[in-house]
Amino acid sequence: MKNRTLLTLLVERINRIWFRSATLLAIIVLFSQVSVAQSWVLKWQDNFETGTLDQTNTWNLETDGNGGGNSELQYYIPDNVTIESYQGLKCLVLSAKKETYLNKNVTSGRLNSQGKVYFQYGKIESRMKLPSTANGLWPAFWFLGNDYVYDINAVTSNWPVCGEIDVMECGNSAGIANNTQSTNMGGALHWGPTPGNTNHSMDYTNVNAPYSIQDDEFHLYTLIWDADSIKMYLDQDRYPKVKPFYKQRIQNGANTPNAGGGNFTIIYNQFHKPFHIVYNLAVGGTYVGIYDINSITALAGGPAKMYIDYIRIYQKGDAGELFTGPSISADSQVPTLTTATLGTVTKTTAEILLNGSDNSGSVIYTVSYNGNTTSTESASGALKSYIVTGLSAGTTYNFTITATDANGNVAGTSWPVTATTLANTECAGLSNAASNIGQNGFLPFETGYSYTFTTSGTDVIVTFEMLDSKEVANAYLWNFTSSFSENKITTINGKIFSYTLSKQTIGSKIKVACKFEVPGGSCVTQQLTYTVGNACVVNTAIETEQAAVSRFYPNPLHTILHLQLPDDKNLVVVNDMIGNLVLREMVGSSGTIDMSHQKTGVYILRIENKYGIRYQKLIKN
Repeated sequence: MKNRTLLTLLVERINRIWFRSATLLAIIVLFSQVSVAQSWVLKWQDNFETGTLDQTNTWNLETDGNGGGNSELQYYIPDNVTIESYQGLKCLVLSAKKETYLNKNVTSGRLNSQGKVYFQYGKIESRMKLPSTANGLWPAFWFLGNDYVYDINAVTSNWPVCGEIDVMECGNSAGIANNTQSTNMGGALHWGPTPGNTNHSMDYTNVNAPYSIQDDEFHLYTLIWDADSIKMYLDQDRYPKVKPFYKQRIQNGANTPNAGGGNFTIIYNQFHKPFHIVYNLAVGGTYVGIYDINSITALAGGPAKMYIDYIRIYQKGDAGELFTGPSISADSQVPTLTTATLGTVTKTTAEILLNGSDNSGSVIYTVSYNGNTTSTESASGALKSYIVTGLSAGTTYNFTITATDANGNVAGTSWPVTATTLANTECAGLSNAASNIGQNGFLPFETGYSYTFTTSGTDVIVTFEMLDSKEVANAYLWNFTSSFSENKITTINGKIFSYTLSKQTIGSKIKVACKFEVPGGSCVTQQLTYTVGNACVVNTAIETEQAAVSRFYPNPLHTILHLQLPDDKNLVVVNDMIGNLVLREMVGSSGTIDMSHQKTGVYILRIENKYGIRYQKLIKN
């Protein structure tokens, strides 16, 4: 109160003296706003580090054979909720298993924090690794009003009067129909005036993430909820400036356009009261659009698992905030950053190898470079491989790495790492350079385009991808090799286009460009030259006789690549032709790589083990 009074007097005095200076007054007002701004404070977390689920103060395990509604197929049982180690982290695990249990043919796990951990407003984060939903799984991270009432025997409840906030759910029938299961996800609000109202009000957003959320990585899902709005974010730790994939105003009487047509009014009191946490891994149902257990392809290879690394609740101390739950002990111990070194570098990525320790069980690494900031989290004492993406080819980057914990304690030492990305080659590259052939009316590139050239026999496959946000109606190959010709290019996927120049002479040079038809005109690439037969694969490592006995088949491949390798520990890395990391896995002497979700094209496979490094070109049809 004392500081605020002094600040108020200062503003009043300057206002009297400099009343005619609107600029200075604006600066003072801005200063007063910044000075009282509050930051997020950790109120509670569960990192599952003890290896035992706290059912006394935090969690309720559910037993329910009614499928959780929505015509789901599973029977929820406590045995399918466990804590296991994965990638060096202790994780809460929900498992879906194809097995007979009472009147169901599949079991799974669901738990909630009702009556134990509940809150109104704040920032709630959960880092999870989702299973491949394929056709049939429905993992979800969501919240119900803490006044939720459910009669398991009568299968009745006060939903949707209690209100519902869905931060992450995937496996939707739209993703199945479009073969985008690995990127498709949704966020939603549900509310209504009467219990059991199937025609309740809802606001739902179904989006495709810009990358897979069902890969071997953990992804962060964030809810930011205050008296004005509800917002949801994907991987805000990696991309601090990312826009919310879902946003809805919840002010008193907010009248909002409904995506389905017409307007609806938020019943504001249903989102201005405490909510509790729910995790579940459903199988089948209305969201998925599958009601036959024999059509659930996701369980064909055995049980599926959903891993939860942690959940954290932050608040600012704003008006209206409420929190009930176990108190967390004060933590003032700073993490220790042991190593930060450079790993593999491509045209567009740089791998940074990180290792640190902290008493909380995990370390948050922040990587800063060229005005950008990104972060990742890993188990204390575990080596973390972090890939910085979206870099420019042939460019030097100076990274600065710092380590913090969830309570904001910062390591006393930061580490510098320098990397120079690989330059473009004849075979592949990134550019925003436009045609300079003298024709007028061409539009400039914003982000640019990528290109690849691949020789297959005596054919040359030319691929272009438009990286700008603008839509592309058609693409045409301009061939300048002997005399000019223009040919329409086949669309491979989205804004990726490919054309095959047949029966070329090995060692000869071809000269081509690409014209993209976009709204308002055309964008034309610079003229590119390629030597037929050039593979552009530079192997700087020694390939020993043992490394050479590795086998990869089939090649070309459609979905699964089979590996037979000379060591029982092999690092397998796949990059596309412009250097983007596709996957990075450790495999044994006999293993497989799933390329079913990758685009048609050419990839570079790298196998690294104690015998050396082997490179192999892969073609995916």
